[in-house]
Amino acid sequence: MSTRYRILSLAILLFPLAGCGSTSALPTADASDEAALQQVGEMLRDYQLSNGAPPHTLKQLQANAGASPGGVEQLRSSGVVVIWGATLPDTKEEPGGSPDEDVLAYGKDAPEKGGAVLLLNRTVRTMTADEFKAAPKAKSSAPPAKSPSKARSNAR
Repeated sequence: MSTRYRILSLAILLFPLAGCGSTSALPTADASDEAALQQVGEMLRDYQLSNGAPPHTLKQLQANAGASPGGVEQLRSSGVVVIWGATLPDTKEEPGGSPDEDVLAYGKDAPEKGGAVLLLNRTVRTMTADEFKAAPKAKSSAPPAKSPSKARSNAR
């Protein structure tokens, strides 16, 4: 009887602990990479909507980042590589509105280790290193020509 009592007591004590644990899991590196890439996609979309063309440099994006000033800093520190100057085929609010799946941005380790990548249609997909190497990359358009400086003529 004493053994039954011990087992029953132990079961009663341990039963409430079963299934206990944290219900809020910490984000994995993959989840944070995906979130960073989604934010990059949104910043590129905002820039293209505001300017009618994609940014060709981080500096251009930064000049337009009024709505997301922290986003540019995060882009700098996150190790995301962007193919600058690639025109988004669709700037609707929801990503995935076009079939274009060329790689637009990716984590710096994606070419060697695989990882999350941002596609031209602004969706995020996880690729292996081999898939990344085989995937088409977005094409960068030529940067807008700078207006020639007007030479001043001193001739009278």
